[in-house]
Amino acid sequence: MKEIRLYQRQPSSTLIPLFADKIHAGFESPASDYEEARIDLNDYVSKHVEATYFARVAGDCMIGSGIYPEDLLVVDTSLTPSQGDIVVGVLDSEFILRAYYKHGEKEYLMPDNKHYKPIEITETTMFRIWGVVPQSVLDQRRRNSARINRFEQLLR
Repeated sequence: MKEIRLYQRQPSSTLIPLFADKIHAGFESPASDYEEARIDLNDYVSKHVEATYFARVAGDCMIGSGIYPEDLLVVDTSLTPSQGDIVVGVLDSEFILRAYYKHGEKEYLMPDNKHYKPIEITETTMFRIWGVVPQSVLDQRRRNSARINRFEQLLR
């Protein structure tokens, strides 16, 4: 089995400051009064402490969904996947990251990168869903060069 780095969620004793207002991403908003609140990020990402794990991504099969190598995934093993959910599964004794998709009576593990092919789940497929990914944490600074290239193209 391929090595995968999993970290089980633990209760947090540190609360992080949280802005009381949402940050507008579509238009300018006048500044509002600052009011400090606190958030436990563990409670934000999952309500199922004993069923929640964190895992690092290896590979680029889900970049169309905004999941890149080395991003941190929250994996909840208590959730049942719905159409389009990103799942962590075990395929032939190895962990795999894909989106769950059902078309008619057939079930598929779908990549979100044109360089990969869908995997049909059949009666003979050695596969089980291990957990659903409700959240991911991505490193925006690692994406600077791609973002700068897009900006340069827009300004041409």
